[in-house]
Amino acid sequence: MLDLESIRKKVRNLLDKERFAHSEAVEKVAAHLAEKWNVSVDKARAAALLHDVSRCMTPEKMLVRARELGIKAGRLEEMEPKLLHAELSSLIARDEFGVTDKDVLSAIEKHTIGSPGMSVLDKIVYLADHIEPGRNFSGVEKVRKLAEEDLERAIVASTSAMIAAIIAKGMPVHPGTVETRNYYLLGDSR
Repeated sequence: MLDLESIRKKVRNLLDKERFAHSEAVEKVAAHLAEKWNVSVDKARAAALLHDVSRCMTPEKMLVRARELGIKAGRLEEMEPKLLHAELSSLIARDEFGVTDKDVLSAIEKHTIGSPGMSVLDKIVYLADHIEPGRNFSGVEKVRKLAEEDLERAIVASTSAMIAAIIAKGMPVHPGTVETRNYYLLGDSR
C-alpha cells in the first residue's frame, strides 16, 4: 500500500521549495490524467511525487550515486548527469521510500526519456511532468490538449518539442528520446 502523505512529507524534506512545488503540480496533473484514462490515481500520485527525488543532488553526486547503484552512465549522462535522475529516483523510491509497486517504479524511471511500449501509467507520469502548469515551452498547450485526447499523440508532440529545443541549444539529443518519439510516431504501440 502506498502511504501518500508519508511520501509527501519525506519528499518535501528532500527537495528544495521550487522542486517540491513542481512535484506537487505533476501530482495534480497525473491524478487528473489517471482518472481520465482509468488508471490507479494513487499510483499516479505516488510516482509523480517521487519522480524527481534525486534532483536535490549535485551533478557530481548523481554520478557517484548512479555508479554505487549500478546505473551505467554513458557519454551523454557524463556530460549531463541530470539524465540519470529518472532511473536514480526510481531506485531511491524503492530503497529509501520502500516502494515495491513495479508500476510506480517504472513510471518514475521512464518519466524523462520515455521508452517504447510504455504502460498507460508510464505515459501519464511522463506527460504530467512535461505539461504541469509551470511548463511553458513552445507547443505545451497542444501537448496539454492532446493528453486529454490521445496519450500517444501527446507523447509525439512533447518529444518533438523537446528535441527541437535541445537542437536549438546545440546540445546532443538522447537516443532514447528519439526512439520514444519514433515508436509512437510510427504507431508501433497500436
